[in-house]
Amino acid sequence: MSKREVPEINAGSMADIAFLLLIFFLVTTTMDKDTAYLRKIPKKIETEQPQVPVEEKNIYKIAINSKQVIQARDSIIKPEDISTLNSRIKHFYTVNRGKKADRALNYPYYAYGSKELYSTNLQNQQNRLDALENQEQTDENTEKFIEQALSAIAKWQEKLDMMNLYTQYSGKKEMPEIAFEAHVRLESFVDTDYSAYVAVQSEVQRAVTELRDEESESLFGITWTAMNRYIIQNELEDTPELRQYKKHTELIETLYPLRLIEVKPKR
Repeated sequence: MSKREVPEINAGSMADIAFLLLIFFLVTTTMDKDTAYLRKIPKKIETEQPQVPVEEKNIYKIAINSKQVIQARDSIIKPEDISTLNSRIKHFYTVNRGKKADRALNYPYYAYGSKELYSTNLQNQQNRLDALENQEQTDENTEKFIEQALSAIAKWQEKLDMMNLYTQYSGKKEMPEIAFEAHVRLESFVDTDYSAYVAVQSEVQRAVTELRDEESESLFGITWTAMNRYIIQNELEDTPELRQYKKHTELIETLYPLRLIEVKPKR
């Protein structure tokens, strides 16, 4: 009795099937991503001038320990209550806004610029530059002073342009600016959970973004977020609307600057 032959399995198409399955899983699989606001990392500034200590009232210190418990100034915040940071950050920014007396002593003060103030400072710097350039004898120090004067002129001209724009849309003759030293200071430890760290960053960003959006909506009838999105989407163009949005967002960012200092993690 002859043995029955077993038919061979045609494996020629198995490689094609495996390749198609690989493509399918690559296309359909989603990767978990950390959700957080994007921020520009500031450039390091080299200076020979001694650093002046920042007053405590201008610092909103947030520390995250290894158990993900958050200390915001003198308050302890549990991980599940992290959303309360939003109102605390807003309070830090706004509690003294619009006040020239009876201010909260433990929070940043505001300065109030005007067209007259900025114009005077601009003219003073222009006069200084003229005097430097008209000197018969110059040296390295003179060149350095000229550079400083030119930088100051650009600064005060920008301030004056901001003031004119603010007055145009708000009708006010004074523009509030929070203390330049005012900032949020974020501290952590090497064993602080990364997701908790990112969550705190996002709450700080969200609070400032909401303040910017509210101010922008009041002044221009459109949020800062919407203008910023338009700028990013049309960054290669040069249209009147794009140029206008850039000026408007710069003003809003001047009124509500985001200064977040992240300290090297502690052990």
